[in-house]
Amino acid sequence: MTPEAADEILAAAERAGAVALGPGLGRTDGTRALVGFLLDRLDRPVVLDADGLWALAGHLDWVFARDVPTVLTPHAGELGRLLGRPSAWVSANRLDAVQAGADDTGTVVLLKGADTLIAAPARTPVVVDLGSPGLATAGSGDVLTGVVAAFLAKGMEGTVAATAAAAACGTASRLAEARHGRAGMIARDVIEALSPALS
Repeated sequence: MTPEAADEILAAAERAGAVALGPGLGRTDGTRALVGFLLDRLDRPVVLDADGLWALAGHLDWVFARDVPTVLTPHAGELGRLLGRPSAWVSANRLDAVQAGADDTGTVVLLKGADTLIAAPARTPVVVDLGSPGLATAGSGDVLTGVVAAFLAKGMEGTVAATAAAAACGTASRLAEARHGRAGMIARDVIEALSPALS
């Protein structure tokens, strides 16, 4: 994934209400250039996660200047990298860290963890404590990114979309755990429980 892919991505984005950028993208100089190029040109709401957050480190101006909703969905290590702080500091100071992330980037930041924290610049953070430990399974963060993007595509404001997505995925994880057990849960189980959770 390099800037040469940008035209095709931008054309596809014209048919979308929001863009999820990062999961599975890769970590190269070309990826970083592509993410910067897309963030400058996409006129749609964007959710940045995983490799998108990796590319963003050191370039917070890429999102600070955006005038459409932008949501970052880091775990402690990713937020620490964005802030130039150790992940241990983020884990020990979650409320301060998520607010610092929002203020420094000018975006909505959803900090994943045992509970989910959502902050926007100069606003009181929201705590969503609905998930189960089964959400620590591989791929569940990608599910959350997709759900945030889906809510943004419906026209929700960034904080509302992030909070609703965290609540939906948390509720779905509890339903999935009740059905499959915590030890056997996989991300697909959370996806399958999303419809009952939203109902």
